[in-house]
Amino acid sequence: MIMVKKYRIIGRGNTIEFINRELDEEQRDAVFNSKGYALVIAGPGSGKTRTITYKIAQLVHSGVNPSEILLMTFTRAAAREMIERAKSVVSSDLNGMLAGTFHHVCNVLLRRYARRIGYDENFTILDQEDSKELINYVRNSVISSTGVEKRRVPLSSVLRTIFSYSMNTLTDLRDAVSMISPKFMGEYEIIEKIFEGYVQEKLNQGVMDYDDLLVNTYNLLRTNEDIRMKEASRYRWVLVDEFQDTNILQFEIAKMLSSIHGNLFVVGDDAQSIYSFRGARYENVMEFSNMKNCRIFKLQTNYRSTIEIVNLINEMIPRKSFKKELKAHRGRGEKPVLVKSWDRIEEANFVAQRIEELMEDGIPPSEIAVLYRVHSHSMDLQMELMRRRINFRIFSGLKFTELAHIKDIMAFLKVIQNPSDKLSWLRILKLFPGIGKSYSGRIADEITDGIARGMDPVNVMRKIGMLGKVNLDDIANLFDELFTLSDPAELIKLIRDLFYDEYMMLRYPDYRDRQLDLERLTEMADRYSKLGDFISDMMLSEKVDVERDLNSSDSIVLTTVHQAKGLEWKVVFVLSVNPGDFPHYMALKEGNLDEEERIFYVAITRAKDILYISTQRLGNPVPFRSNRIVMRNDEVNFISRIPEDLVDEWEIE
Repeated sequence: MIMVKKYRIIGRGNTIEFINRELDEEQRDAVFNSKGYALVIAGPGSGKTRTITYKIAQLVHSGVNPSEILLMTFTRAAAREMIERAKSVVSSDLNGMLAGTFHHVCNVLLRRYARRIGYDENFTILDQEDSKELINYVRNSVISSTGVEKRRVPLSSVLRTIFSYSMNTLTDLRDAVSMISPKFMGEYEIIEKIFEGYVQEKLNQGVMDYDDLLVNTYNLLRTNEDIRMKEASRYRWVLVDEFQDTNILQFEIAKMLSSIHGNLFVVGDDAQSIYSFRGARYENVMEFSNMKNCRIFKLQTNYRSTIEIVNLINEMIPRKSFKKELKAHRGRGEKPVLVKSWDRIEEANFVAQRIEELMEDGIPPSEIAVLYRVHSHSMDLQMELMRRRINFRIFSGLKFTELAHIKDIMAFLKVIQNPSDKLSWLRILKLFPGIGKSYSGRIADEITDGIARGMDPVNVMRKIGMLGKVNLDDIANLFDELFTLSDPAELIKLIRDLFYDEYMMLRYPDYRDRQLDLERLTEMADRYSKLGDFISDMMLSEKVDVERDLNSSDSIVLTTVHQAKGLEWKVVFVLSVNPGDFPHYMALKEGNLDEEERIFYVAITRAKDILYISTQRLGNPVPFRSNRIVMRNDEVNFISRIPEDLVDEWEIE
């Protein structure tokens, strides 16, 4: 007789058994015992996505129709991943379930009720560049009708940042100007006219920008009780991912859409809220927890990092956050290392050498990441990695030498060194008001032709004099002073003082960060006595950039902490943990140390196996932000908070 062995498949009828087996105790509690208002505080590496996924599966298994579930996330990829996982658990296609980013959900709702707010349902959505272009159109119209000087009005990129901040935070426009660009408070009436014209022009053209999707949905639900009741009745459960990153509009929309059935399930970690510059409010987590009958669940088992790293993480949990104590699921490993170097150059040499050693030990380059507070902190390391032919990818934006403001300053230096550099003249001339592609080409031709005939470039510009409405005498006067210097650092300072700092303030909403980059460039230039040597070294690094292999599997990662959120690596280096650098001096100046604590917390929680935290004895060399001032206060020095027994200390020889 043949013995038949039975093999049991976990399927639709055993969903609960499957969920129970797949989740740990904390996750099961959140999935099965959450109802009404439920706040899940999910520590780093604790299985946040898994918990939301199985909550969806549990709801569907218990009889909730997928069309009665609303899931709002911050990326489309996150929504897709959760839905696909939930489908496999419940063996259902989840037809009818609305899931996606807040903006996607708002777009769906606005299409249903567009006529209530003066739009047709076929309205179009402006992307960021379209939005700036329309603002610029309105800006030019207002300038023309009022006769105000063009240079006194912020450019469209700055205006868009002001408008976006005001809309996403429900902040008065005047307060938004004061917060984002206080320099332009004297032009508030003009900015207000542009904003009003922009709003009207969008309505006239039947278009909305990304911010409108949130604002118009909020206003639609707030002012139309019948619509709010209908939509809130539709969704028996509202789920929100990354709740710590919601702004006030998103919080209010979630509350209104869950107001009938009262089931709002939110997952997040206030200790990882690091996007206040976008309007995110970590306070949303605390305010939600104080809502009537809100149940709080905590996921505190860390599946990402070793015991030693988790021990350090627990000591560095931001003070203004929910109390939690992470428990490491993994075994023991190496202690985190506190690395003390003399300056940025020594730090870069250490990191590059250690990366080489780690790769020789068999760690894949793609499992190594270097994190920093601002992009400019990576420049010395970039150059050192290039010298050693270590491939890297940058998640934090363009490489330092590719940034527009760095290229602008380098163009000035190049024409001081070589006045026949026509390409650099073209770049420089277009920075000045009234000079576009056509005029810049004509002027550059005149300058280089004059130089070929033995003329001084300044005299050539003075000879041209007026070109259209542009007076080249002003530019000639600027270069008259610049050509008197040859020291690279002094030249950069003079370029900024005479022209470029004001240019950045008028043009860029993030001019403060760009100023930091230029200070970083000045620090590097200060190491050189000859302008030509400095330019050559900088250009060599650009050449290597172009030639190096960009294969991602063969590259380490360089990134700001903000870009690293949600990612993880076996080995993580955190650079320049010095007061003024990390925490950032602007945060210290504005009394915003809380967010800096959260950013540092996010940084160290990215490491799975090995963590290096680097600090410098010299620290930030700029006197205004110097360690000589802020180091006196241990509150702003993250290194002073690290217990000595939790790290190994290395001093670079």
